[in-house]
Amino acid sequence: MFSYNSYMFKVTPAAKKDDRPPPPKSMTAGRHSCANTDQGGKAAKLLGFKQPRALHVCYMEGAAENETCADPLTVELQIYLEMKGFPHKVHVVDPEKGKNLPEWFRKNNWDGILPMTKYDKDQYKLGSAETMMALEKKFRVPLMSNGGMGAGRFRGKTVKNLTLSLLKSVRPYDETNPDWVDLVSELRQLDEYLVQCHGKEGDYLKSKKFSLWDIRMLPALYNLVTIANYFKPGFALPDEVPHLRSYLTHAFEDPIFKKFCPSVRKIVRYYEPKLNMRVVLPDDVV
Repeated sequence: MFSYNSYMFKVTPAAKKDDRPPPPKSMTAGRHSCANTDQGGKAAKLLGFKQPRALHVCYMEGAAENETCADPLTVELQIYLEMKGFPHKVHVVDPEKGKNLPEWFRKNNWDGILPMTKYDKDQYKLGSAETMMALEKKFRVPLMSNGGMGAGRFRGKTVKNLTLSLLKSVRPYDETNPDWVDLVSELRQLDEYLVQCHGKEGDYLKSKKFSLWDIRMLPALYNLVTIANYFKPGFALPDEVPHLRSYLTHAFEDPIFKKFCPSVRKIVRYYEPKLNMRVVLPDDVV
């Protein structure tokens, strides 16, 4: 990548400043490739960077435009598209009932996997992870960090699955519960990852900008710590994950996360049918 410090202009002694040749396009692109979160999408559009054409996104019911959704896979894709600044059309669908399904969804998604995206005429991606990886590979600007070395072994889906199995279990949150043991092990590894790769406060707190790792982990972790006690009292993050605690405290206050962050009541209603339970919430819980 070119930079103003490394790129040398060839100017004769008699040449004036205004006669100098303009910097190459690659140098200009490099200057804007690290645009901040708020301006990234706008900068990409103004400077003519490539964006997916005719991007359509199918979300599950409850993910209507300008409304929050409790499904963590939906939330992570919403945050990603917001940070990239990609214009897109939202379709709220129900594959089980065959409701609001576009024809291209029926032909290319027999299993009804959500979210699903379509762009550039014939590109179809199933699931939030596949969508983000494909878009990030082809449309690099504004550039997003992948979270650093070792981030690939963590998946928000792991926390999501452990949350379900933990809340379904009748055992308490202790070492007699295998699901709790597995969850604590996962949280410890997350804590160690934050320390080893990015220092005590994690990648997000250093750059003030979510990485792909942050986007994929935060929605599932938020659901877990927010509603576990409503279904089965006694949950608390283990004392041995102090760096993860600090990281979550700050990340949950990020304006972009708060924009797509679902309410407690929505998250509880999302998990009720999955757990075959009905929770009576206090009136002051929104």
